[in-house]
Amino acid sequence: MKKIHLFWLLLAISINISSESMQGMDHHQHKGMGDHAKHSAKMHGPIGLMGDHFHKKGESMVSIRYMKMSMNQNYIGSKKISDLEILQLPNPNGMPKNLSVVPQDMDMDMIMLGAMYAPTDFVTLMSMATFNSKSMNLKTYQPMMERNALGDFTTKSSDLSIFNFSALFTIYDEDKSKFHAQLGLEKNMGKNDLQGQVLMPMGSLGSIVMPYGMQSGDKSYSVLSAITYTKTYGSWKLGGQIKSKLNIQNKEWNFGDVSEINIWSQRDLNNISAWSLRLKIQDVKSIDGLNKKIEAPVQTANPLNYGGETVTFGIGINVMLPQGSIGLEAYKPISRDLNGPQMSMDWGLQAGYHLSF
Repeated sequence: MKKIHLFWLLLAISINISSESMQGMDHHQHKGMGDHAKHSAKMHGPIGLMGDHFHKKGESMVSIRYMKMSMNQNYIGSKKISDLEILQLPNPNGMPKNLSVVPQDMDMDMIMLGAMYAPTDFVTLMSMATFNSKSMNLKTYQPMMERNALGDFTTKSSDLSIFNFSALFTIYDEDKSKFHAQLGLEKNMGKNDLQGQVLMPMGSLGSIVMPYGMQSGDKSYSVLSAITYTKTYGSWKLGGQIKSKLNIQNKEWNFGDVSEINIWSQRDLNNISAWSLRLKIQDVKSIDGLNKKIEAPVQTANPLNYGGETVTFGIGINVMLPQGSIGLEAYKPISRDLNGPQMSMDWGLQAGYHLSF
């Protein structure tokens, strides 16, 4: 978390420097949600951000987002590790003595449906439902002796996983500066006991409760909170957001609490489009609790092999349409310090559509 505090300090410094150097630029910050003449493509932040803006009284917005994420490499801390190194690690779940199943790659797809409505100028209500689909390829090795590969198999899961509801509270709103807070509740409603067919270390196929990472949810409740600040300098817009997700009620186990900072800049390309650069610093705690039915000889069956710190860099574009706007953002980790062994994201892509009325 020291990295997070450092980057927030750097954001404040950069905003102050930019303010002094950009005073001579033309100002055309939008007001309201009217036609193209009243706002620009940077009205919304990068499409990967959530809760980055608020609305005026009576305004509404609906959105749909699609996210694709791919993983294909195992890490301990910041170091890449091979299958052979993983096979030498002890299996905390008993027999066999060492880990014998190694994840090779994983894809996750998410569809997010969102809605916003402002009953007053000072409060914007926001909700979102998320459906996710996961697919992981794994390789099974002999449990002893030569540790030869026995074969590959795939596990899959999909479900409606998350529903949340939040209120955004306007703290400060001038033509060039906007500052607001978020407070909300999230219900993780996906199934937490899904089973899958796996290739056992002894060479047979069997059905087991899949490890935590392949479950659709954990049945927990979490409190969502955030503060967001944006400032516009002519064709430029700078923003920063601190947010957290804190678990308040769980069943046997729950995914770890999350702390996150986003820092971004946007610039108009023309009257209907703007590009963006974003830095995300995320700290995720390891899984809390234990499901005694999850006991496969694979790293993902250990709740301690989840979470860590990741810094991700993204580049995106927003384009205004005759009705609504679209956004696209691609991102990739530039540093990581993971609780391992575990797979890390190799790249991610998010696309979305907003319609305000």
